Amino acid sequence: MTESDLPGGPPEPPPDPGPGISHLKLTLIAAAILFLVVATVVLFQGRPQTASAPSTEPEAVPAPAGARLVQVIKPQRRDLTRTLSLPANIAPWYRATLYAKVSGYLKWIGFDKGDEVKKGQVLAVIDAPELQDQYEQAQSDYAIKQLTHERLLSVWKDNPDVIAKQDVDVAAAAAEGTKQQMERRRTFLEYTKITAPFAGTITARFADPGAMIQSAINSSTQANPLFTLMDLDTVRVYVSVPQESALLAQAGVPVALTVKEMPGVEIKGQITRTTESLDPATRTLLVEIDLPNKDHRLQPGTFVNATLALAQHPNVLTLPPAAIEPPANGKPTTVGLVENGRVRRVPIKTDIDDGSWVEVIEGLTGNEDVIVVGGNNLAEGQAVTASPYTLPSGTPAKQKY
Repeated sequence: MTESDLPGGPPEPPPDPGPGISHLKLTLIAAAILFLVVATVVLFQGRPQTASAPSTEPEAVPAPAGARLVQVIKPQRRDLTRTLSLPANIAPWYRATLYAKVSGYLKWIGFDKGDEVKKGQVLAVIDAPELQDQYEQAQSDYAIKQLTHERLLSVWKDNPDVIAKQDVDVAAAAAEGTKQQMERRRTFLEYTKITAPFAGTITARFADPGAMIQSAINSSTQANPLFTLMDLDTVRVYVSVPQESALLAQAGVPVALTVKEMPGVEIKGQITRTTESLDPATRTLLVEIDLPNKDHRLQPGTFVNATLALAQHPNVLTLPPAAIEPPANGKPTTVGLVENGRVRRVPIKTDIDDGSWVEVIEGLTGNEDVIVVGGNNLAEGQAVTASPYTLPSGTPAKQKY
């Protein structure tokens, strides 16, 4: 059986689109794409150009294949402070070790270590009965001499021919001498009472009632002290500044104090005074910081750390220390710049360094790409590929001695 024998006859083939229709569609699609491209270019060229803000991050600079990879940074403006960290010692505002000026037995002592006392308050009493006897004897001598002078003066006034004026003057001088002796004895008698020369805290006690107390008039090394008294409401902090920094350690320089036993606490102050003269033995300048201490938390003898802000430079041009090549073989301090994919070295001058940033005072404007990483052994004009500096910045250092 053939296809002509099938019912309905042979199936009709699908219509042929023909080559003309296919080429027409392709042409239209290509024309549309071309139109879109041209329109996009014309649109972007016709838009007004706006000035973009300058970037603070350096852009990667293309360079020939095989160029050394480096990281660069632009100089940055910062506030820099030159600090010096030194050990310090706390001392009281006033300190006195109290001795007896007369000898005798300790009759009474009314205070102990840690007690607060007021100025002029009696702290102890010494029993010295012989001083009382001497004072009373001096009183009697003065009374007799004064009475003798008054009688002679009265007789001379009534009858100058009976007694000479010289005898009256001698009697007056004798009375005055015994009066001075009486006053001296009374003063020594008052020395049997040990009083506080200023308000403060008893920090040491060296004797108990009944102890024999020797006078310290002739030698304090052979006499035993009674008390040590300190005024702790204000303390003095002493710091010895090395010679190389002594000229910067002037009154008014800010100081921050830290104590190991008080973590997280920073006490602010400033240099109050200096000795204005270096110790020839240590070549250091002694400076003093006065601090209020009403709560007595700063105890004399405590070891503290004092950080002195010796120099403060605001808004200066800075670079990381790694970007700076120190002087060597007579060459100045330099930095490496990347310009058009090539290395160029320029000399600079620096000032203070806080350990994280170094101040640049001459040689840069702030728009350069300065090599920080990968700059070792780079020759002048060598090709490099630059990328932004990505290492984290360091923590400002505090110079210690």
